[in-house]
Amino acid sequence: MNDFSEAKNVIVGIGLAFALWYVVFLSHILDSFWYRVTVASVILASYAAIFGRGVAGGGHEISVSVVLKGVVSGGFLYASFFVGYNVFRSSVESGASSVYLFIADSPLYIAGLSLIITSYCEEFFWRRYLQTALVESHGGTGLSLNALFYAFIHLSTGNLSLVFAALIAGLFWGLIYEYTESFWVVVFSHIVWTELIFVFLPLR
Repeated sequence: MNDFSEAKNVIVGIGLAFALWYVVFLSHILDSFWYRVTVASVILASYAAIFGRGVAGGGHEISVSVVLKGVVSGGFLYASFFVGYNVFRSSVESGASSVYLFIADSPLYIAGLSLIITSYCEEFFWRRYLQTALVESHGGTGLSLNALFYAFIHLSTGNLSLVFAALIAGLFWGLIYEYTESFWVVVFSHIVWTELIFVFLPLR
């Protein structure tokens, strides 16, 4: 596969992510946010598996150390959000509350299961596929570009707090992925953070 073809696949993948997240946040198909985001994430991961050159290779080893790094980093990210939320509460409380209201359309066990699936699929697309491709073509700038795209797909919500939160999380997981070179570290980190912030210890 030549460089032009790879660049085209990356651009199409980013466009697909924007379109899917628009449907996730601004439509009512499937009757539940959690069903929509799960299906959308699976579609993105499938796209990465089909069009990502070598995306399935390397970085997939699981060990106790990998799991611990993921759990600790996910807990650290949650703690950072907890502190930031309380320090800047007057500025972000409204945005955070609207997110929780929006996603509270299904039982918690549905949300918890969805978060496991979506965390895996999102990391497969955004870090394993897209960040790898962007870093290969743009060097260190690729990590920042990937985090920006990850944040910007949330612009359709009109919720700037959510966009900023996605930017911080995208940069954090991007750095973790580059530093550890482990897909599973960021997967477990993503799972821990989402389960804490949406299911077990929501910021409200």
